[in-house]
Amino acid sequence: MTLAQLNYFVKVAENGHLTQTAKELLIAQPSLTQAIRKLEEELGFLLFEKKGRALFLTKEGKEFLPYAKEVVEASKKAEQTKKHIYQRYTGNIRFAYTRPMPPNYIPNLLREFFKTNKKINIESYSAATAVILNDLKEDKIDFGFCSGGKEDPEIQMIPLMEYPIKLVVNQKDPLCENKQLHPSDLMREPGISYTEGSAMDREIQRFFKEQGITPDIHYRTSSEEIQNFVVCGLGWAFIAQNGTPMMSGLKIIEMSEMRLKRVTYLAMRKDRELSKNAQKFLDFVLSYNEKFL
Repeated sequence: MTLAQLNYFVKVAENGHLTQTAKELLIAQPSLTQAIRKLEEELGFLLFEKKGRALFLTKEGKEFLPYAKEVVEASKKAEQTKKHIYQRYTGNIRFAYTRPMPPNYIPNLLREFFKTNKKINIESYSAATAVILNDLKEDKIDFGFCSGGKEDPEIQMIPLMEYPIKLVVNQKDPLCENKQLHPSDLMREPGISYTEGSAMDREIQRFFKEQGITPDIHYRTSSEEIQNFVVCGLGWAFIAQNGTPMMSGLKIIEMSEMRLKRVTYLAMRKDRELSKNAQKFLDFVLSYNEKFL
């Protein structure tokens, strides 16, 4: 039997349909059917029985499935380990970063790093904090520039920078008539928040809970779009003052009892040995950040 056959078997067992599984695996259904039949011939017993269009595991199939899964999972871990070992020898650096970041922080960081490390290759992409932390755990990246997530014993979070979170409204909004607002004033009209469960949304919801209020959040959007939503008059919002230019038509209003802040961390796995180049990058980021601040 082959690893491919075992993988096909596990996938079909999970889906219960050959057609759907073939589409997911990007292979022709006859090829998938043939692979399953060949595996059954080698094993000497049937793995599935057909009822209508659906496939169900036989008694023997149910007994064999856990062992097949174990082999497939072991293969995936071996592949990840191979990539990690290869990474140590090639010295490539992979990282992800969340938005919003201070303007040009990442490009300027890389420009300065490459001045003395021209032969090091770097791959990067932007993603939500939850995705970054998951990619770290799956060994897809070496570092993550992100907000704080739930405490994880596998992840080390090094604080890099913090900046205040402020209330912004449309300049024509009646709330602008006040020089300072109390959190309860937000109950007067709808608000705009970030994607549910994001780091910014969690921080804002924590603030609401502390103040004992439940504002009417009509809209949720990304950090890239939230200012535009306020400009269009859809409601008030909170933004992190990280140096990103504020759009015209907006006004910051001070709010009593408000001590919100956004913290950006450098995240990395505690149990991973860094390559020499990754260690160089880590040392550089910490040094650069002291100058940046």
